[in-house]
This record gives sequence, C-alpha cells and structure tokens, in this order.
Amino acid sequence: MKTADNNLIFLSLGSNISPRQQYISKSLHLLKEYFPARFRVSSFYVTDPFQGMNQQAYINCSVQCWTDLNPLEMLDTISEIETIVGRKRSGKKWESRIIDIDILLWGKQVIEQPRLTIPHYDLSNRDFFLIPLLELDNTLIHPCKGDFLLTELEKIPPLLLTHPVKIKQDCSQTYHKFHQE
Repeated sequence: MKTADNNLIFLSLGSNISPRQQYISKSLHLLKEYFPARFRVSSFYVTDPFQGMNQQAYINCSVQCWTDLNPLEMLDTISEIETIVGRKRSGKKWESRIIDIDILLWGKQVIEQPRLTIPHYDLSNRDFFLIPLLELDNTLIHPCKGDFLLTELEKIPPLLLTHPVKIKQDCSQTYHKFHQE
C-alpha cells in the first residue's frame, strides 16, 4: 500500500533489543514501502536509556515522509509496522523494546486527540528525538511554542539528556545502499 504525499510528517524510531540495527532497518524498509514520497532517514545514533534506566543502549533515528493518511490512520499503520517487526506491548512505560515508532511532527499542525498528541508530548525534553530530527531539517519550529527546535534542544535539563552519539560507520547509509529505488 503506497500513499500520496499531502502531509509532511516526521517520525522517530528506536530499538534497544538486539539485533537493534536489524529492527530499525526492517522498520525503515516497511515505512518506505508505505510512504515512498521524499522519504529521508537521519543518521543512526546510539543513545543512553532515558533517565539512566538499567537497559541496553538504544539506536535511534528520524524519518521524514509524506502521506495522505489522517493522523489516526497513520498511528494505526505505525502500530501495524511495529507488530510486523515483532513488538509486543505490555503496557509498561519506558520498557525495553524491539521497535518504537513515534509521530513527532505533522507539518505545523497541533493535534490533540484521546489516542494521539502531535507534536509528541515530550518532544522538547528528549534529545534523542531532537538531534536526529534536526539533522533532517534544522529550521523546524515547535508548532505549540513557536520556538526553533534547536533552541528547544539547548533548553533540555541535564537530568533528561541521553547523549546521542552518531554511529561512526553510519548504518543509515547501509540502509540506503540496499533499499534504493
């Protein structure tokens, strides 16, 4: 199923269960099948677990794509992709996961629905969202606050930092090499 390209969206992907890079790559492949229009992927980053939790480090990246789906249809599609990749939801917050895909931004829209809040409710507090996102577009503005996301990154309290480090041998390049149109 391929969709048209009416809405610019930004997603975040994360995995901290091995093989992390394979789960991210499989998710990227599926996302590109669904949303091929102007599909772009940031570098991959190794990220400490949020708030020092006793977990394996994450691999994170961001995606820019376009869709004609509405936000709830997009949420359902993302959940389907997570399930295909192998995610099983236990309901525990911040648990280790095979794959987690979050909608960060939907153009300049602010969306508040029972199942979905866009921009992501914690976008301004998570460097592992902002650093890969800014790699894709360093001019993005927070739709609710009107501030540049670069400014938001600078304001994150030290206790919330996860210190993303770009993977030297960029796995996203490997993804691009094997999944070009």
